[in-house]
Amino acid sequence: MNKQHIFTQIIPDYRRTMQDDRYPLKLKITYKGERRYYGTGYTANKKEWELINDPNPRGKYKTTRNEIVAIETKAMELVKKIVPFSFREFQEEFFEKPIKYQTLKNAFDELIAQLKKEDRVGTATNYQTTINALEIFRPNMRLENVTIKYLQDFENDMLARNNSLTTVGIYLRNVRAVVNKAIADGYFNPKFYPFGRNKYQIPTTLGTKRSLSKEQLKKIFEYQAASDDYFVNRSLAFWKLSYLANGLNMRDIANLRWENLQDDIIVVYHEKTKRLNRQRPKRITVIRNKIINNIIGQWGNKPGKPQELVFNIVDATDDAQIRMDKVLQFIKVTNKWMKRIGTELGFGLSLTTYVARHSFSTMLLRSGASVEFISESLGHSDIKTTQFYLGGFDLEAKKKMMKALVDFG
Repeated sequence: MNKQHIFTQIIPDYRRTMQDDRYPLKLKITYKGERRYYGTGYTANKKEWELINDPNPRGKYKTTRNEIVAIETKAMELVKKIVPFSFREFQEEFFEKPIKYQTLKNAFDELIAQLKKEDRVGTATNYQTTINALEIFRPNMRLENVTIKYLQDFENDMLARNNSLTTVGIYLRNVRAVVNKAIADGYFNPKFYPFGRNKYQIPTTLGTKRSLSKEQLKKIFEYQAASDDYFVNRSLAFWKLSYLANGLNMRDIANLRWENLQDDIIVVYHEKTKRLNRQRPKRITVIRNKIINNIIGQWGNKPGKPQELVFNIVDATDDAQIRMDKVLQFIKVTNKWMKRIGTELGFGLSLTTYVARHSFSTMLLRSGASVEFISESLGHSDIKTTQFYLGGFDLEAKKKMMKALVDFG
């Protein structure tokens, strides 16, 4: 501390868990009640942090202790020289290299690179699409200029160019995630956070009808394609599998391994929740029936070692990008032929793999299943996700309930 009442401290940032339960060590500067956090390049788990702070640290822990103390000492000496104190001036003088988050694009590029390192290719592509749209709107926007007005102007511009509220919501949730990361890294002042109550609120929409009625599902399961029509039969089989297997998405189906098949069930850990909750990933238990077993028997690989893949959609040696490309191509082909089947059967909606997942949820809802049960079946990590997911579903059930209000017979 100095006479300007500025506090410096090196601490673990427990808000951000890295791989192997490690935490980034941050330099915390506190001035007039405002806190800023700056990366040091060091990480530690809780046990290592205890050893670093031991009164008599040894070996590598002593070395780390000396190095981070040197960082804090350098910071303390610098803050004494900045009168009056300014976080921006401290930041510019403390870091020898230029601040990486000068623009919104810098911040997006940093996160996209991180996502690619983690093999999260689909999410990286999503963020790339977002920054492309933001750069078309206003290129080279400085990060500190991401204000409530900027976000509202971007929304208005997107809608004026005939983009849907759903698309706007996706893009702006990505912007919010980037701003949150910039705050955690000490590059955005939380006092000027533009999202939240009485600030900018990201638009949300209720889901449109993407589920089938009981009668429509019956038609699909009774549909007979020509035996030599390979792609129609394959598309129909995997659509049915997705529907029957708790609405599993094609990525999870493509990654099924023989070890996931246990007796009369399939045990899956949804790819997304495996990443979000490594300590307690959401387990999805699928009850295998005769139809599921027949699909696996007809379209699966020959049963092999536990780690071998069940289906020939991707290859075990594929990198993340190739794997993603193959899954997307598989979905594209499946949707193409399922849409044709839907048209032939006279359905009033586009029959896609997404409809299979929604139809699974809707049928459970109609059968009287609780939201908690549906949430567990889908592998959602938060019941609020399920509640929103079901929000636009069961219009037919609502109509029946309204009729009951005047059904006095």
